[in-house]
Amino acid sequence: MKLPGPEAGKGEWRDWARRRRADLDWDEASAAIVAGLRGWLVPDNYQTVLVFLPLPDEVNLNELIAGDAETRYVATRTPEHGGELSVHELGGPLEVHRLGFLQPHESARRVGPDEIDVALLPGLAFDLYGNRLGRGAGYFDRFLRATRQGVKLVGVVPAGLVVDRLPTDPHDMPVAYLATEEGVIATA
Repeated sequence: MKLPGPEAGKGEWRDWARRRRADLDWDEASAAIVAGLRGWLVPDNYQTVLVFLPLPDEVNLNELIAGDAETRYVATRTPEHGGELSVHELGGPLEVHRLGFLQPHESARRVGPDEIDVALLPGLAFDLYGNRLGRGAGYFDRFLRATRQGVKLVGVVPAGLVVDRLPTDPHDMPVAYLATEEGVIATA
């Protein structure tokens, strides 16, 4: 599948990423990525890890969460119409957002963005510099500005969705690491 050219905007890259994602074996990619994250995440270096509850075309981190009773895992809650993401502890009931993804129920204990030590982030694609191509609403970019300095930002994505360079905007928040089937690597 041909990559968009250097002049392509985010819309063209999103179209490419969605087509590319349809060809991936998500179960296989998820298992390999979770195995790499287990070896990379050292409990002495963190306490609270932000994860995402996957859409069908995203890496499934459920096995990472299930296999670790020592870590406090949290996930975002997306407002119904506009607004800001909030973060809540996992372990309680989940609900389906109107757009079809799972999220913590509003009754789950709320967690401040400054409590997060490691943030595992989804994206349609990432580049080698840590730039993330999201779905276009900007929720994560706005949210990440409220996290504390020193939080480890990790893009979680199959290697087939990592490209040399993506278009960026000034408000985009790059990640410092990429977790793929090949392991966790620092970005350029």
